[in-house]
Amino acid sequence: MTDLSPAVPGGFVPAERGSPVLDALGGFLRHRDDPLRFGFAVTGPKLNRRGLLHGGVIATLGDVVIGRVLATLTDPPVPLVTVNLACDLVGSAREGDWVEIVVSPTKTGRRLRAGGATFANGRVVATVSGLFLPVA
Repeated sequence: MTDLSPAVPGGFVPAERGSPVLDALGGFLRHRDDPLRFGFAVTGPKLNRRGLLHGGVIATLGDVVIGRVLATLTDPPVPLVTVNLACDLVGSAREGDWVEIVVSPTKTGRRLRAGGATFANGRVVATVSGLFLPVA
């Protein structure tokens, strides 16, 4: 059997603050030195029937990483709920690919926060944008 696990680039470590959905997907990493970078290997539970990264996984991880980054841009961090999420699936990633996510905050207001994330495996796989509401 061939090992389809990609080499994890330097600087990536397991992400803290898991959740039931992240635990089920498995293998979600953050960059040790750059709080805007995350990554994962396209494996098992992240695949659709054709052996490609599932669009629902992209939406889920986009929601998580954008929300986490936006929540931590203030001191103290503020809990957020997602009010809108949009995904553009423009490429594909296959089983065994390494996909890196880079988050770009675009608005950090008192009432709303917004940001985007780009998923890439050497080429852009998807872009996700989200709008979040701070909650007390």
